[in-house]
Order: sequence, then structure tokens, then C-alpha cells
Amino acid sequence: MKKVKDWLLKDIWLKVVSVLLAIVIWFVWIQIENPTISKDFTGVKVQITNEEALDPERKVWEVLDNTDTLRVTVTAPKTVINGLSSDDIIAEADATKLSDGTIPISLRLFGDLTYDSLTANRENITISLEDRVRRYVRIIKNTTGEVAEGCKFGGVTMDLNMIEITGPKSDVESVSYGQVNIDIDGVSESLSANIEIELCDSSNNVLNLSSVTKQSDYVHVDVNILETKNIPVYASKTGEPAEGYLYAGDIEITPELVSVAGSHANLSTISRISITEPVDITGATGDVEKTVDISQYLPDGVQFTDDDFDKNVVVKILVEPEEEKNLSFSSQSVTFTNVPSDCSLETAASTIHVVLKGLSSDLENITEDTLGRTIDVAEFMDNNDIAELEEGEYEMPVTLGVSSSVTVETIPIVKVIVKK
Repeated sequence: MKKVKDWLLKDIWLKVVSVLLAIVIWFVWIQIENPTISKDFTGVKVQITNEEALDPERKVWEVLDNTDTLRVTVTAPKTVINGLSSDDIIAEADATKLSDGTIPISLRLFGDLTYDSLTANRENITISLEDRVRRYVRIIKNTTGEVAEGCKFGGVTMDLNMIEITGPKSDVESVSYGQVNIDIDGVSESLSANIEIELCDSSNNVLNLSSVTKQSDYVHVDVNILETKNIPVYASKTGEPAEGYLYAGDIEITPELVSVAGSHANLSTISRISITEPVDITGATGDVEKTVDISQYLPDGVQFTDDDFDKNVVVKILVEPEEEKNLSFSSQSVTFTNVPSDCSLETAASTIHVVLKGLSSDLENITEDTLGRTIDVAEFMDNNDIAELEEGEYEMPVTLGVSSSVTVETIPIVKVIVKK
């Protein structure tokens, strides 16, 4: 025992220095092999704890501006950092610490992982807290589409006309009404269905309010379909407008379709209403309108479906002033067709001026670039009893590429030089 004690006390300072030096060497080795580093982790979700403190029975809350997602900087040994993910970072906000709309965030690592520090890009989350309210709103029904031919939409009945909604006061007060959209396109018989209820504001915009709960998400509807038929109304015109005016080619009838009702047999006897007396536009300098009672054209056993329809249609014949358009083009831009194989043709240089007349809608798209201009040589020869073209000069008419509704005031003539 004395020998051991003597050995321990012999050169004691040297032994102490050796131990301290070993500790320093171990610490340096640890720093070299497993240094402390920092790394950012994104998408860390903040969990709210003790939610009951927010009084969910009377209050509604939500996190604002994505403040519940963090970027966290972790400072820890390299071996810890290398095995770390965002899921290992626990961010919590204790609802009992709510103050002025914010809750402080606490950070920690899952399990017993060693770290030096955790720092987030924000220290708090911001929430809105509103009173939870209840309110009844009316339900309206909208129909889209047209029922099948030969049928008439006869109305909709619903098992609910009002619905209770619950949620944050501001969201609930933004709701003006509920609506159901019923597609009757192609429907040929009565039907029943459950239709989803949409919430809308006073501007008729559909609201997407995940915070608002409806008493029921659906309403049961019954759609009534009647056998009826929509038929067109036709009219005609007689006479010609005053000089300098043109018939615009359109007859407007309002309404152009009328709904009639009756038995299947009676409806099969009528497919259109033709007004037998034409509208006279003789000497007209503007649109001509005439009101016609069309009930006289209905066969026995057929009546108008809508009791409010006054049996009259308005026939409008469109008359517009004749417009004039002046265009110019080079004679050398004219093209030839049906040229004899033993001839070559060219035009003498000149500028051609033409005047076009017609409706403004027909003239507006005709320009020097779009105007077709051709000479049909074979047609010229036939019209002038020419069997064979001789060398020399000829005056040939130019055909302009315009529709039949456009009038060319004077057919343009160009000088054509023929060479063999």
C-alpha cells in the first residue's frame, strides 16, 4: 500500500499535466472529427397546443399569413445534423400564452438529440380569433340548360328553403344566400335529386369558406317537366329601299322562338309559324318594324305556353345606307387565267382606280391587298368572238374578287400586250 501511495505522489505534477494534456487532445480530436455546425431546415410546422384555451365553442380561430410554417436553424454536432430532418424539429405554440393575437413559439428536437441552439425565422405565430355565430340564409334555385325538345320546364320544389350556417362572424356575415344549380339540359321527364348547396355573397360570387359549416350540404329537389314545344317564327319582306339604301340581308324577329303547349298529337301538326303578310320596305331609308299578332297562325288545340305572352312578335327589316369605297392598284398586279399556250401576256403600266358600293360590313375588309383582280383570257376571247390572239395590244376587262352583294361602279379596263 505504501508503494502505491509513493508511486502516486511521485512526480504528481507531471501526472496532472499529462491528464490535462490528454483531455485537451481528446477535445481537439472530437472537434476535428465531429465539429459543431449549423444547418437550415424549412417547412417546419408549428403545432398549437392547449387549443381548448381558445374557447372553440364560442370562438373560431385560424393562423394568418402562413405563420405556422418555419425555417429553423439548428446548431449541433455534425453527427446529429447529418441524421436530422424537418420532422425531428418540434415547434409548439401554447394557446394559453395568446397575447394581442400572437402566440410565442417554442422549439426542441425529438428525443434526446444533442444540440447547441435552435433558431427560427419568427418567434410567434399570428392568429385571428372571432366570435362563432349562427345564422339562417335563404336558398335559391338556378336552372341551366334546356330541357329535351318537346318538353317544358315546369318548376322546381325543394325540401329546404332556409339553411343554418355556423362559423366566424365576419365569414358568416359575408354570406347573402345559398344556391343550388340544377342542370336540366336534355331532361325529358320529371326527376328527383340531391343537389349541393353553394354559399354566395351579395354580388352573386360563390364563396369558398372552409371555416363555415352548413346545416346540410345538400338539398333534395324535384324537377317537374311538361310536354311542350318551341317553334320558330318566320317573316318575309317585299319592295326595295329608297335609292342609296340597301336591304342588309337580315330579318330580326323578337322573340324568334315561341313556346306552345298541347297534346302530343296536336303539337305534331305544327313546326313553325310563318307570317303570311310580308313587311313592305318600299322607299325605306332606315330599319322597318312591324308588330304582328301570331295567335292567328296557331292550329286548333295548340296554345301559347306562357300565359303572360302577349301573342305579338316584332318583325324588324334591317335597311342601311349604301357605302362607297375607292381603291387603287397597279395594272401590273393583275393576274391572267386561261392564257393560250402560244402567247405571253403583260399589262401596260398604269394605275387603276375602282369604286365599290355596298354595305359597310361587306366593304370594311376589302383592301388593295385583299382585292382579287384577274383577267380570264379565254372568256375575253369568247365574248369578243376571237378565235386566236394575234400579237398586239388589247383592252381587257379586270374581274374583281368581291361578293355578289358588292357593286363595282365601273368595270376596270387595262391594256394588255400580247406576244407570240
